Amino acid sequence: MDVSHPKQGRERLEQFIKSQIPGFQIEDKRKSPIMRLLTKLLFFNKNFLTNYVTTIYPKVYVPEIPWKEDDPISATATLAHEYVHLKDRKRMGFLFNFLYLFPQNLVFFSLLGIFNPWWYLCLLCALPIPSPTRAWLEYRGYRMTLFVYEHYGAIMVFDDFIDWIAEHFTNSSYYWMFPAKSFIKSKLKRDIFLYGSQQKDISEVREIISILQK
Repeated sequence: MDVSHPKQGRERLEQFIKSQIPGFQIEDKRKSPIMRLLTKLLFFNKNFLTNYVTTIYPKVYVPEIPWKEDDPISATATLAHEYVHLKDRKRMGFLFNFLYLFPQNLVFFSLLGIFNPWWYLCLLCALPIPSPTRAWLEYRGYRMTLFVYEHYGAIMVFDDFIDWIAEHFTNSSYYWMFPAKSFIKSKLKRDIFLYGSQQKDISEVREIISILQK
């Protein structure tokens, strides 16, 4: 298993994503009008523009370019995470967008309140109601993050790293999308154990690890 050249792994991964996702590009958030608008709309995530990578198919927006040149393992893990989103979006089409934004996207149905006041109840969807669908899509991405770090042997304290991932599901980063932190932690541990013992095949993980091993 080749784990000695993470910079080459990052380059191979970028080339692989380009071959799989037509129009794939990595862009600077600071230069994107869409990202500047989103940072105002996502007021609950104070670090959206500076600390988070955002994918809007087929582009990946990073806080700045050059991006993480001194930390290729983190960059590779993040790109692998975003590739899962890109692949899911390519496969699912706009259903991915609907599921990711659910149930907060239902707030737009409140506009129908001019025809029937009952539709105004959809305004309640603007509240931080948990989103199992967004949590599921992000779980797939963060699971990939975990596997890439594990591949490179870059996890210092495994339980702390798992806790760091699970925290994203319960705080404002993704609008409090899933309050069951212990469930996320146990599922991540189970998946990495089953995959490592060859009792479970996770196709997207196998796909990316094979690229990093070349």
